[in-house]
Amino acid sequence: MREATPEERRRFYAEEWRKEDIPSFLLHSLSMREFGFDLDGTGPNHRYLQFITAEDLANFLRIKAPYSAFTSVCLYQNPRQRDGWLKAELVFDIDAKDLPVKPCGCPKGSVCETCIMEAKRLAMEISDVLRSDFGFKEIHFVYSGRGFHVRITDEPAMLLGASERDQMIGYVVGGVVPSDFTITFGYSRVFRNRVADMLEKISDNEIRDAVKSRRVLAKIMAEKKRIADSLKSGKIDEVIRPGEIGPGTVQKLLSFIAKMNFQLTDGKVTVDTKRILRFPSSLHSGVSRKCMVIRNIEKFHPDDAMPRFLREAVG
Repeated sequence: MREATPEERRRFYAEEWRKEDIPSFLLHSLSMREFGFDLDGTGPNHRYLQFITAEDLANFLRIKAPYSAFTSVCLYQNPRQRDGWLKAELVFDIDAKDLPVKPCGCPKGSVCETCIMEAKRLAMEISDVLRSDFGFKEIHFVYSGRGFHVRITDEPAMLLGASERDQMIGYVVGGVVPSDFTITFGYSRVFRNRVADMLEKISDNEIRDAVKSRRVLAKIMAEKKRIADSLKSGKIDEVIRPGEIGPGTVQKLLSFIAKMNFQLTDGKVTVDTKRILRFPSSLHSGVSRKCMVIRNIEKFHPDDAMPRFLREAVG
């Protein structure tokens, strides 16, 4: 991934960007959203803008060829003043560079294709929980350039307050150890799956703070698969090994992983009901990738977001 040049930005908005690529859930409420732009790579300082029509927005993008484009997750009566807040999408932001545990071994802050595919898998799992446990249907996947936004536009979701959104984070990522670990449905199931998944990928260095004994730590690492399978099936008693892995150690391990799970998404984005996010169809110039709505998440590959100027450059 590399930064787009000013000329490449101009080419993208003049030759490739189309207003037809604006997703319908944004197009229908375009005039009620605040827009913001980073015109030169220094940050989204050009804010509090409103576009009445898609053609107005198209003209702006072609003339300015911004480094980045953003729009609010919420709807306003007066977007220019950010006044008259009406409702806001429920959003989960998964940034591949910030995943707490990476199967590829990339350091935090770095991104590779494996990181992005892992973030995609997490986005799909979050969507599954939102559908099965909350009944949400209007769930949209957006590739941001280095991760994924899961954007929910069901009316009940858009009317949630900040505290309710905060609780939603803990639920979908498995951030709180449940009082009853054995219940086969609902949050207990979500938590068990999250903990088992994290445990299978975690390294001994990453859980050393939770398990001080080197002997016990070595035992846990040697039996990760067995422990993960037992946790996933709710059989916590099978994890305990008298004289080796005690109940206190298991509880510390669960609490530690639950805390790590909160790093799977950027909670500030979910709670902030006036947040601006990258505008789907725009160019993420920092990595030369299109921010785009994903029609089929299962088949999506990061190369699908490669702009034409980059395809021509690589071959």
